[in-house]
Amino acid sequence: MAAALNASTLPAHAEGGAGRITVVAPHLDNPRGLAFGSDGALYIAEAGHGGDLCLGPGPDGGQSCAGLTSGVSRLSHGHLTKVLDHMISLASPDGTGAEGVVAVATRGPRLYAQVAANTAGIPPEAPASDPVVQAARAQLGHTIAITATGWRDIAGTGDADYAWTGDHKELQPDQFPDANPNGLATSGRTLFVADAGGNLIAKVDRHGSVSTYAYLPVPDGSPTDAVPTCVAKAPDGSLYVGELLGGDFAPGHARVWRIVNGVATVKWTGFTGIQGCGFDEHGNFYATEFQMNGMFGPDPSGAVIKVTPRGHRTTLGAGSLFFPSGFAFHDDAIYVSNWSIMPAHNDTGPTGQVVRIKLDD
Repeated sequence: MAAALNASTLPAHAEGGAGRITVVAPHLDNPRGLAFGSDGALYIAEAGHGGDLCLGPGPDGGQSCAGLTSGVSRLSHGHLTKVLDHMISLASPDGTGAEGVVAVATRGPRLYAQVAANTAGIPPEAPASDPVVQAARAQLGHTIAITATGWRDIAGTGDADYAWTGDHKELQPDQFPDANPNGLATSGRTLFVADAGGNLIAKVDRHGSVSTYAYLPVPDGSPTDAVPTCVAKAPDGSLYVGELLGGDFAPGHARVWRIVNGVATVKWTGFTGIQGCGFDEHGNFYATEFQMNGMFGPDPSGAVIKVTPRGHRTTLGAGSLFFPSGFAFHDDAIYVSNWSIMPAHNDTGPTGQVVRIKLDD
């Protein structure tokens, strides 16, 4: 997925589609999900860059190396600080394509985060006394609350999803059991998690109990699965979910679902590689397309697609976004994590960043 990264890094200011683009946070470590807090600060999930403990092949078949390098950063008035650090991270040996803390969500002053993957993928021969392995067992797949002194566990969502897919292997006999939590949203005291591996939306209640809220199927005969990557609460209280694939690797097959009371229906089609999504204060929906010209090819070009309540679409940031992921809206601007699979230190190419797209009046 990180092939052919020969495009130049995004300049400090660039025109891309409708809106003016500014880099607001450079040199980030695989930046993913974004969320604004009630304090007006932007919180950034950074999946880290792995580490020195290599544990065998990862989900894509390549070597996966673990370390305590992921966390959450806070951007306020141009200043970037860490609010959570030294969390588990899995990445390629070069630090690209990391999985760690991948999503953040807020409810009032409270801040939540989601760690990717599940503990079933930890090799049995991994040294149990190693602090990185201990962190992997305690953190992978977990939904957590971030506190003033660190973090508090809420639920082992990834492992619960893995168990559910194992009990429903008939849905995808060639892939289940599987789980890889990727997106997070709040609705009152309930948390909803988009699981890209389990093709489901998990519901985490106030007591930390995990249940499957909705499963997202694909048409019979599809060459791949749905891969839901993001979940957002709509102004009417329903959930909107974006997919990476939607059952096909070709461009234009990703869908946006609307879920009400656990019943999922397809709202829109024709997207490619959705990674992040959300709404603005006017009810417009946005989806970041990780690779707008086709998933898993050499082209890193991405974009943000704006969809009005009437369904009219506008492409933002085309030509200036590369492997974009997370999305957030604040003060008539959208924020996107860019070069989202790149580490903070990369001698041969770009590094992770967050950009701000000021919407045209």
